[in-house]
Amino acid sequence: MFKKLRNKIIIITMTITTAVLLLAGGSIMFFTSTIRPEPKPFMNPINFDSPFTPQEVKEYIKNDRKEGDTQLLGTLLTVGISIELIVFLISYYLSKKIVEPVKDSYEKQKLFIANASHELKTPLAVIEANIEALDVKKENKKWKDNIENEINHANKLVLDLLKLAKMDAGNIEKSPISKVDLEKELKNRIEIFKPKFSGKINFKSGEKMTSYSLPKQDFLEALDILLDNATKYGEKKITVSLDKNNISVENDGATIKKNDLEKVFDRFYQTDKTKEGSGLGLAILKAICEINGWNVSCESKNKKTKFIISLH
Repeated sequence: MFKKLRNKIIIITMTITTAVLLLAGGSIMFFTSTIRPEPKPFMNPINFDSPFTPQEVKEYIKNDRKEGDTQLLGTLLTVGISIELIVFLISYYLSKKIVEPVKDSYEKQKLFIANASHELKTPLAVIEANIEALDVKKENKKWKDNIENEINHANKLVLDLLKLAKMDAGNIEKSPISKVDLEKELKNRIEIFKPKFSGKINFKSGEKMTSYSLPKQDFLEALDILLDNATKYGEKKITVSLDKNNISVENDGATIKKNDLEKVFDRFYQTDKTKEGSGLGLAILKAICEINGWNVSCESKNKKTKFIISLH
């Protein structure tokens, strides 16, 4: 991530430098060559003994100017390349200095997430155990249920944070690889999520691939994240599609703005702050796909949003 940021800074700097050099060099060549007047016809004065005709002198001047223009162009190219090299070295050094504080802050954030997740896990387990031990009267059971629901929500958040912390540390491995019937698994997960969605969830199949060798648990977790996201933001219809090794989940609803579309996989980022969720699901999805070498993308237009996973 930080390497990409450094490269972006260097590319922007070099692009601006190149544009300025091209503009300056082009202007110099234009004013020294194009606007410069042509040599006037040579007139031999009286008693001037010259071995050259006026036309020969004119051609000589033209050739001399062409040679001068060539030398000027060579000089400009040499100077330009030298400046480009110097600017590249400077931008390479400065970009490292610019990115370093951001990297340090990010590393501290990762450390905090890992430590906080571990610290929260134990008290939540204790609270959950004590709630189970309580002898609650029937009329008060709803309050106990509310507490348990919130504990479950908090536990889910802690588990997500722990997973991200493990992924950041490189301590997570792929789940065991097995033969998976993609269509069967998709249909099974759709049935599980149907009660959570008030609209319709449809399944479409293109060119079928009956079985595929992949880490099954990772695949199911990625699919659950997509379906959970679609049920939260969808309004009336969700379409799950399978075409060979490409799986897509599309829901209707508001169109995601272009600026938001670039950040949907960032952790803690939510396009709609009113919706329930931690903003970690799609970040975990991205991490799962990267670990397994899959590609995940998102497109949104005409009040429809589609996430696509391409299995390689």
